[in-house]
Amino acid sequence: MTVFWIVAALFIAVALAFLLPPLLRRSAAGGVSGNAANISVYRDQVAELENDLVRGTILPDQHAQAKAELERRMLEDVGAEAADASPRSVPKTGGGWIVAIVLAVALPAATVALYQWLGTPAALKPEVRLGMTEEEAAERRKMLDLTAQLAKKMESRPDDAMGWTMLGRSYLALGKAADAALALGRAALLKPKDAQAQADFAEALAIAGRGPVSGQALEVANRALAIDPGNQKALALAGTAAFEAKDFAKAIAFWQRLLAQAPPGSEFARAVEGGIAEAKAAMGTAEKPAATGAKITGRVELAASLKEKASPDDTVFIFARAAKGPRMPLAILRKQVKDLPLVFTLDDSMAMAPGMQLSAFPLVVVGARVSKAGSAMPASGDLEGSSAEVKPGANGIAVVIDRVVP
Repeated sequence: MTVFWIVAALFIAVALAFLLPPLLRRSAAGGVSGNAANISVYRDQVAELENDLVRGTILPDQHAQAKAELERRMLEDVGAEAADASPRSVPKTGGGWIVAIVLAVALPAATVALYQWLGTPAALKPEVRLGMTEEEAAERRKMLDLTAQLAKKMESRPDDAMGWTMLGRSYLALGKAADAALALGRAALLKPKDAQAQADFAEALAIAGRGPVSGQALEVANRALAIDPGNQKALALAGTAAFEAKDFAKAIAFWQRLLAQAPPGSEFARAVEGGIAEAKAAMGTAEKPAATGAKITGRVELAASLKEKASPDDTVFIFARAAKGPRMPLAILRKQVKDLPLVFTLDDSMAMAPGMQLSAFPLVVVGARVSKAGSAMPASGDLEGSSAEVKPGANGIAVVIDRVVP
């Protein structure tokens, strides 16, 4: 908000710089007295008479008579101008200054008043831009104040690793990733053998970078894993970095180590499983087909009623999962909406994990989902469809994407 008003003040100043000088110049010009001009003319005429007298072109009595006549006329003209002067004529000499003063005061005031009336002053508040409720905005302001107090305190406590960690995490919660990276970097320097301190620093660097997990962020994450190979945050970052580098096998290896630490069935576990599934889908084939070579073939299409809700480049996941049992896909294929309608094949070579293959289950369901975000995990607004329960080895399965994920 402060920046907005500073910029507004600069624009007003520029406007006044164009408007005021002409008015002030006109005022100065209008301030030259007509009496002074007349006196100057008469003074020149008297000087000419004096010269004529010296040169002998006129007689002394002629000189005296002419000079008296000039003095009489001067007194008449000056008196007439003074008589014409009235309050109504004052603006002719001072009007420019008056208008300039009025503009200098009224223009900023009018600008602010018009913006308050026609503009959207509330939009200048950060909490409004972030779509917060009043309660959330009040909580944010409180956290901002507490964080500012902590930052002030840390100026006198440069060796307090815990304080720098708290400050960094507070900055992250407020969305100030660059400030968080500085604070958590101080903590990481003070605790070089602490894997979590290194991982926190790596996370802040990755968020502040707003791009692939690489460079210093990846270097620090690897440093954390060298200290503690099971650090969850570092495993997640390293897996993400490998995925973004299209080293899907390496990404899966990191995330599987992470999945081994996740409580079975938890939201955390499902998120990691989704990442692994997406990596395997991107990799194309994961493992060699099992001896049975079980597979399912069919056709996927998008319902006409939903075509306007999908873009050609949206990701399409085609997968098979056990009709009864784990929700993890037994096989998955990744395509795009522009590839639909599509004839597909799912087989044991697309297994997501050892023992989780098509041939290991008597009945499966084939599904297809359009993901706006390109994520293997379902999200609200995705489009999906599924088949009835079928046996591995079935052919000609028809899957229509015909509903929206709530």
